[in-house]
Amino acid sequence: MQEQMEHIFNQGGLLSQHIESYAPRQLQLEMANAIQQTLANGTVLIAEAGTGTGKTYAYLAPAILSGQKVFISTGTKNLQDQLFNKDLPKLRKALATPFRAALLKGRSNYLCHYRLAMAQHDPLQKPYYVVLQELSEWSGKTKSGDLSESNMLEDNSPLWPKVTSTIDNCLSQECPNHAECLINEARKKAQEADIVVINHHLLMSDMALKTSGQGEILPSADAYIIDEAHQLPEIATQFLGNRISSHQIIELCRDSIREMEQDADDMGTIRNYAEKAEASMRALRLSIGDKEQRTPWLHLFDKIDVKNKLSSVIECMDDLEQQLELAAERGKGLEQCHTRCVELIDTLSLFAQKQADDTMILWVDIRTNGLILHATPHEVNQYFQQWMDEKPTAWVFTSATLTVAGKFNNFNNQLGIKQAEMKIWPSPFDFEKQSLLYMPQIPVEPKHEDYNQHIIELAKQVITHSKGRTFLLFTSYRAMHIVADALDEELDDYPLMVQGSASKLSLLEQFRDHGNAVLLGTNSFWEGVDVRGEALSCVIIDKIPFASPGDPVLQARIDALKEWVAILFHPSKYLLPLFNLNKVLVG
Repeated sequence: MQEQMEHIFNQGGLLSQHIESYAPRQLQLEMANAIQQTLANGTVLIAEAGTGTGKTYAYLAPAILSGQKVFISTGTKNLQDQLFNKDLPKLRKALATPFRAALLKGRSNYLCHYRLAMAQHDPLQKPYYVVLQELSEWSGKTKSGDLSESNMLEDNSPLWPKVTSTIDNCLSQECPNHAECLINEARKKAQEADIVVINHHLLMSDMALKTSGQGEILPSADAYIIDEAHQLPEIATQFLGNRISSHQIIELCRDSIREMEQDADDMGTIRNYAEKAEASMRALRLSIGDKEQRTPWLHLFDKIDVKNKLSSVIECMDDLEQQLELAAERGKGLEQCHTRCVELIDTLSLFAQKQADDTMILWVDIRTNGLILHATPHEVNQYFQQWMDEKPTAWVFTSATLTVAGKFNNFNNQLGIKQAEMKIWPSPFDFEKQSLLYMPQIPVEPKHEDYNQHIIELAKQVITHSKGRTFLLFTSYRAMHIVADALDEELDDYPLMVQGSASKLSLLEQFRDHGNAVLLGTNSFWEGVDVRGEALSCVIIDKIPFASPGDPVLQARIDALKEWVAILFHPSKYLLPLFNLNKVLVG
């Protein structure tokens, strides 16, 4: 087996012969051997591979040659596209080994023919008539249906939810366009493929569905390779909790009216109750205030107005649910609206109290155009370990950042991994000689209103010195747009690109082609972006993206940790009262 990897990765090997500028690396060969062994034995490997190790080829080559069905999960859709469109084709040519590969994303990435037709006949979407017509023409040509390939919709376009489906509003087999469903086609290809490239959100969505007993998204596999694995605990936390947004409720109300008009136009009471439910949701949003923030639910729950407004939303949703139940037999759309309404009421009910239970953290994400209520689990390790136990297959977790002080304890504990082989391959780069780190002294805190102005002035100087060739990465869209507007007026010598102005794929292609461009982006450009050569020579970061100590989930976990520390160091204060109480109860 080892000889097979050497034939691929050594000097004069298959990769050297077929990939221009390929440089053999001993660490890459060692990693490939370890992964090949893991896949063959069906065991678990946790591998930290520093920047420049070449971990992508180190796991792709063994996966392809294993002859197994392997899911490769990445942290971002950018990296997904890079793996599928660039790395796998190169290896297919170099290895001369036949295999079938598929790219699978979440349903919100695929055009829905039924929703597109609805949007084209919706008077509210008249301003987007031209784009909708272009999408309609594209829908007859595309093989994948992946909207990122169309380059017609910006990231923040309001048309995205109008022309894609959700698990809530998908009509499934009752859909008139079911035979040409692009999501079904993508899943069919994934079912038939040997190598399937997915992302962590899709993987965790599948896990959440299976945990709740609601089915599954992904077919079974022989092995799972998790790249950018350091992101997995946080993403798992998002999917294993419950959440409900004001947008979901408003969308349900409007879908209920639309389906009523189509299949039960004699039941005008549905319109009345749907409009009341939407109004009550808007009233709840107003009662919470204008300040954008993430805050514990109990901070808002004690406000009488908020409590009353939430009760009003639940009452209006109950009334709507009763009407939808009566109309459900009239059509599949109405039946589905009724199911959605019941599920939304169940989730809303979690927030009719201060705290659901000791295992969940209730908090709210307040935004300008709505709010999202979250019930997040304190820990996900037991859920994830159970899920792994139910999949007795090979697992490879890899990233450049998995250890703390050289140990994997934190990562293992977060996911409940108890038995695994653990390896570290450090970066081959000499960062002291090959890079320059500049940390400017900014006289104000990041929350200060003048902070972005300082970023603007520093960025102009650095970009001029670097002759463009720069990424500016931000932790918020607001800061990105403030800096973008200022630089647009003053940087005439370098092409300026901003996330959201075109698809990520298009922006990256333009950036590479120009060779002296400046690109501003948020989280989706922080990882999984490949720009080789000098086109990207400088990266400016406005803030290190650590979670705020005031984040409600982080704060709840800190509080829980403090309680354990208090018990550990002061057992008599916390445990003796429980012991004495137990003596009294037992007699």
